Amino acid sequence: MSKKLLLSVALTSALMSGHAFAHDSSFQNNSCDMELDGHIQYYQGDLTVQMDNGSVMTIDSHHNMTINGEPVSLDSEQQRWVSEYYNNIDIAIPMTLNIASEGLQIANVAVTEVFTELLGGDQMGDDFRELFDSLETKLNTSFYDDAGNIRVDSTKFDEPGWFDESWEQEFEAQIESLISESMGRILIAVGTQMLWEGGDMSEFEQKMERWGKDLEYRLESQAAALEEKGDALCKVLKKADYAEGKMQASISGLDDLNLLDIDQDNHHDHNDEMKM
Repeated sequence: MSKKLLLSVALTSALMSGHAFAHDSSFQNNSCDMELDGHIQYYQGDLTVQMDNGSVMTIDSHHNMTINGEPVSLDSEQQRWVSEYYNNIDIAIPMTLNIASEGLQIANVAVTEVFTELLGGDQMGDDFRELFDSLETKLNTSFYDDAGNIRVDSTKFDEPGWFDESWEQEFEAQIESLISESMGRILIAVGTQMLWEGGDMSEFEQKMERWGKDLEYRLESQAAALEEKGDALCKVLKKADYAEGKMQASISGLDDLNLLDIDQDNHHDHNDEMKM
């Protein structure tokens, strides 16, 4: 019976943390299913896209474009789409990083509170805090330079999504590892808690359920706000994708430009979403 309860607690914590974390690292949901086709680099205002045919397009902070190092002369309509493309990606990148950071914070609270409640001031709580600190550090070193400037290079991503989706996999793997290493301590803690409850399993389960609902209530508004930010990010990326299509169709040398690959089935309300 105690093993069953243990698995329930572990599964609950994993689901809670996974739900919060999913908002930051993966945008493959009903509103935004995206992959990168090619590579993107962004640093100090310069946006560089390497296309599948090997050509390289660069747009600087003044919206000047070069293809393979050669300046491109644009008419007013072409310039409009280049500017829209640059501006929306320029907005989307910091939005993504902010969502990632906030998602980590919510997941941190969810996981550490679950196991602090169960184990008290156990070493496992410190292990989880160290885990989240290391993930936050990795986020900062991967996407910021020493001066705090955003630096993105998709050639270093492990997955083809908008941003590196290996974050979620690493997070889940480390959570599972910590739980596995602490099975003995968790079982002892469960037994101790039950003794305090007079050996009544149902009363202990009800206590944990009440506590879990309280935690969920406290985190719900934060998770909902994060989801809204994820939806807003998807709209920005769809605008960039739309501008990209216009650039590809109208500018010589961009035939293979298709960096932002969004599932067309999700392009509902097309006219409303693409209003500039």
